Amino acid sequence: MVSEKELIGKLKELRQIKPQKDWTCVTKTRILGAEPFTGFTLFPYLNLKPAFAGFIALFMVMGGFYVAVKNSLPGESLYAIKRIAHQGEAFFVSQQEKPVFQLKLANDRLEDLARVSAKNLAPTITEFQTSMSEAAKNLTIAGAITSGPAITQKIIEETKKLKEGEEKVRSLGVVIEGKEMENFDKAIVKYLISDLETRTLTEEKEDILLQMKELFEEEKYSDALGLYLTSQ
Repeated sequence: MVSEKELIGKLKELRQIKPQKDWTCVTKTRILGAEPFTGFTLFPYLNLKPAFAGFIALFMVMGGFYVAVKNSLPGESLYAIKRIAHQGEAFFVSQQEKPVFQLKLANDRLEDLARVSAKNLAPTITEFQTSMSEAAKNLTIAGAITSGPAITQKIIEETKKLKEGEEKVRSLGVVIEGKEMENFDKAIVKYLISDLETRTLTEEKEDILLQMKELFEEEKYSDALGLYLTSQ
């Protein structure tokens, strides 16, 4: 026989036991019906209060706007914002890194030329030519000696990509006219000759350097650059 004192003690112990949360929610739903909406469900099991839901919605809208700007093409309204962003980026790039930065922009414009509509072809070519002019100018200012081997390697990689991109757009029937490419070829060949002259070269590389100098003197800059790139 359980005494009254023991019974009271048992009841107190039972008061300390709490039901599991899942059981409580299921039972409450069965008794009262579906719970009223108190938040915003972005993902399963993630309930957000309206204030947080508004922040997430704003973030998603801004994210979509960023993607739209990033994917905009010359001639489109959002491209003006993209251009301003590029100018802001250029402000924080060191003088030695600027040729690499401008070459990356030029490669981006070549990619645009592969997908741009006919009505926006002309402004895209203009943007490409501007990037090439800036790259040539910055190559001349930076110089191979002051840039260093790491940056020189980046310039070579971007130049290879550039020449491949040129071939691609030409195969699509896009014609890029103007002196910008010739001026760039002249600047990059002069840069690469200066770089080779600072290195200890094999006999094969010495011969390539000599041929590049001869082609440069003959103003055959594209041939000199092609010779260098095929030797890499």
